[in-house]
Amino acid sequence: MDKKITEIRDRFIEAVGNMGESIGLNRTVCQIYALLYISPDPLSPADIGRLLAVSKGNVSINMKKLEEWNAVKKVWRKGYARSLYRANDDIESIVVDKLKTGIEKRASLMKNTIAELKTSIKSISSGKGDMKIRSHYSSSFSRMENLLKLTDLFSENIDLLKSLLKK
Repeated sequence: MDKKITEIRDRFIEAVGNMGESIGLNRTVCQIYALLYISPDPLSPADIGRLLAVSKGNVSINMKKLEEWNAVKKVWRKGYARSLYRANDDIESIVVDKLKTGIEKRASLMKNTIAELKTSIKSISSGKGDMKIRSHYSSSFSRMENLLKLTDLFSENIDLLKSLLKK
């Protein structure tokens, strides 16, 4: 392969890995997806490992995640006994669905924590200093609950966003 094309491919893979990692995704998962996305032909796990300089075990574990996300699909090619993979090129759906799942999971955890803390704050004694802190905490928790309502709104309307991205 031409050196310039290899540099472009590697730079794209690195950028996708960095972007994914910045939003809390596994860097290697993102790099594998990027490699498959930009590759004109399906690749085997061995090819992926060689091109990304990662172990076959690492590729295997991360391919399972990508399959769960419907981000890659196995393809059959006449004359090949080993598995080959191609990226699902509906990148908008993959990214939006992954963001939705991540936001919903984190928001749910935060809602549960806020509910527990609101219950705990009520049990603080009624001393003068304690009342001020209790009031401040309660106000802070209420603001956080309002933010979490925004995440619910985002999650409820994610399909609209996905359809806008496809236009």
